[in-house]
Amino acid sequence: MNEDTPGSLRARWRKRSMRAGWSMPGDWWVPAVEQAGEAVLRGHDVVRACLALGDARARAGVGIAEGLTDLAALYASLGLEPPFEALRSFAAGWTEATFAPMAELSCEDPLTGLVTVAYLRTRLAELYRGATAGRHRLVVAEPLRRGEELAERLAATFNLAEQLRSVFPGGQTLALLGSARVGALTPHSRSLPARVRLLYGMRVRVLRLPGRYEEALKMLRSLR
Repeated sequence: MNEDTPGSLRARWRKRSMRAGWSMPGDWWVPAVEQAGEAVLRGHDVVRACLALGDARARAGVGIAEGLTDLAALYASLGLEPPFEALRSFAAGWTEATFAPMAELSCEDPLTGLVTVAYLRTRLAELYRGATAGRHRLVVAEPLRRGEELAERLAATFNLAEQLRSVFPGGQTLALLGSARVGALTPHSRSLPARVRLLYGMRVRVLRLPGRYEEALKMLRSLR
């Protein structure tokens, strides 16, 4: 009988995944990690668990290559190779979440009216497929000081959203990136610096999009 516990396996799995190149240590754990670790350790429901893990990784913006490397690290922690059924299930879960119906992905944040990060990922994918990502910038804005109280953070977020809509009135994708952090995906132009200066009382960064879509997803995750 395997004397491993889910906790000890999880610790080894995480360590191996970090060594293999997991890009954001702080967001490695999700509830599906527990399900996958338990299933592989006990040898049951692996297909369902890997499907759920693939779904969770895709929704967190993890690329399929990074996700499969992480899954391989789980099996390697037990001295095993991931079976084809596990890889196929993970890929299926990742694909279904990534290419979910547009109606689900295009929803707006109900409080601010800005689009969700899921929809922003979809827009980025379109730009990379069309080889036009290099002609765009992601303008990221956040308060100079983050309030401690929920009411303060909500007020700051509303202010950011309103300013963003005023400065970028059309043709851009305006998204809620996280708590009191917003972004505008916009074509690069000579007028962009002037527009950015209109965003007053906040910290603003203008980010170039990386060369590859997977790198852009990592950038988004770092902004959450």
